[in-house]
Amino acid sequence: MKSIPGLSACIITLNEQENLPECLQSLTLAQEIVVVDSGSTDDTRKIARDAGARIFRREFDNYIDQKNFAIEKARGPWILFLDADERIGPELDVEIRALFQKPHSLKSDRGGSSKGKKQFRASLATLEDQPVGYEIPRSTFYLGRWIRHSGWYPDYTVRLFRKGSGRYEGRTFHEKVKLRGLSGKLRGAILHFSYKNIREHLDVINRYSDLFAAERISMGKGNGVLFSLGKAVVKFLTMYIWKLGLLDGRAGLVIAVLGSYYNFLKYIKVWELRAASNRSPEARMDAPRVPEKSTRGGSARSEAAAPGKHP
Repeated sequence: MKSIPGLSACIITLNEQENLPECLQSLTLAQEIVVVDSGSTDDTRKIARDAGARIFRREFDNYIDQKNFAIEKARGPWILFLDADERIGPELDVEIRALFQKPHSLKSDRGGSSKGKKQFRASLATLEDQPVGYEIPRSTFYLGRWIRHSGWYPDYTVRLFRKGSGRYEGRTFHEKVKLRGLSGKLRGAILHFSYKNIREHLDVINRYSDLFAAERISMGKGNGVLFSLGKAVVKFLTMYIWKLGLLDGRAGLVIAVLGSYYNFLKYIKVWELRAASNRSPEARMDAPRVPEKSTRGGSARSEAAAPGKHP
């Protein structure tokens, strides 16, 4: 099928050779694909290059700046943002194509050739009473099934928006597109193939809880152990009962348990960091020291651990 004039798809990557091929194959509706890679050591860039994508190398600092960099590099007036483990579902593909075929005029920020103006006229409207961005539901495949509840669906998020009317903002790892104008909603879903297994899910939980705790401490915030436990209990009840996770079967139970664990972990790490920063210098000096590596390949014992003895 033909691509949509003026639509740029953006993806950020790091070692995504397993996910990227199917992601790119689902983007036949995009006139161009922009891939911003942060130093992949696998075949990610080759896969993107073979698919005709425009590839940019940028050292990763945070998700917000990385995604906004991709938006800046896009040539089209409309942006469609995907993660490498996502696909454009068939229904969403049809819906977006139909949206761009509506007979509206498109205001351009710049002048251009007659060909460019025709492409603009073929694109979505940006009249004052028209949306400048669209929220799209996301359907996640987890533990062998599509999740329809648990707070994971419909999981609406802005992914299609006019360049210049939307940018990523927010916290370090929960970035969202902020629109300057009206938003609409689409019904077709982005298909999300998230965690391959529970181990990978736990790895992400551990990494994100570290980021959350560091950010909260940098904001001067803290909390106690009971607060952390309360957050975990509320999260489980919300996901499994209120968000109907019980209708997602065993997968729904796992999602609720791990969601609860994530809430406990991120707040208990805040407590740990705050407690460590409040200790007196004397208390920190009395803390057990990590054994140093011996020149003979073993672990050297400190005098505190074994008085009078040396390796």
